Amino acid sequence: MRRLDAAPTGRPMRPMSVPFANASVQGELSAPPDAIFGQIPASGLDGIAFLDFAYEAAGRSTHRVDGLVIGTWHGERRGHARTRLTFWGADLTDERDDEGAADAFVLRGPGFAGTTLWSGPCRGRYLAFMPAAVERMIEAPLSRVSIASATYDLAERMTVFHLLAALGQEAGSRNGGADALLIDSVALAALRASGALAPPAPRRSAALSSRQARRVRDLVAERIGTPLSLREMAEAAGLSEGYFVRAFKGTFGVTPYQYVLRERVTLAQSLIRSGTVSLREAAERAGFPDARRMGRTFRKMIGRSPTEAARLQRA
Repeated sequence: MRRLDAAPTGRPMRPMSVPFANASVQGELSAPPDAIFGQIPASGLDGIAFLDFAYEAAGRSTHRVDGLVIGTWHGERRGHARTRLTFWGADLTDERDDEGAADAFVLRGPGFAGTTLWSGPCRGRYLAFMPAAVERMIEAPLSRVSIASATYDLAERMTVFHLLAALGQEAGSRNGGADALLIDSVALAALRASGALAPPAPRRSAALSSRQARRVRDLVAERIGTPLSLREMAEAAGLSEGYFVRAFKGTFGVTPYQYVLRERVTLAQSLIRSGTVSLREAAERAGFPDARRMGRTFRKMIGRSPTEAARLQRA
């Protein structure tokens, strides 16, 4: 795999002026982002933050990572010019590309300190994990693992791109929030797809016991109208999050997030069909942030709007 880390080009650097801190990342920016499309703070989500942002002009940032960062950068084309991205830091590989990259995937491990330079308009998305969140998901203390910082051509990590793009859409549609179960699930999948978390060893079978499955079903039914995290579901089964996801899918045939969405849709359909609640009330009781988001989920999962689905069931 070709790495795109680049050494400084020797051009004069403007002084940094805007300090920032987000979850496990601290540093300085040449200017605040020109646009923020979606943002999820670390508070309340087990130490995982997300940011989807864009710049309209050239700039730079310096940063230090205490936990872990997984991100994607996309340089835009304006006329005949294409934005170039340059990354450097003491912990990166010695293989350099002095011209930088147009689209890149970045992985920054604990203790990384470096700089990012962009020559024009660009968009970035990243997940930032606080140390405790990394340890929880890799199931080991950070002091006992080695996570190498690296930068790759984005084409080599398209799975991460699609995961973060989906999370960005979710964060933007919720006006600053996201389903805790969704962000936990995306974070775990991104860790695996990024190479920061080794893929699980092949196992003959991964399934929940009948007792574990019952506990999880009861938890989902009890919490269907309130936020529920992957961590809480795994704890109900007495399993680590990584193994729980595999065992859950082996038992139910879908991921935990897909299962919860299916249960929410089923409950909402029943409420709407009863004719005793409004769409807004049905959405709230079924755990959707609003009726609009409920409608989007209905169309995605069953191909119909909530009212269309209820009308067909009554016919």
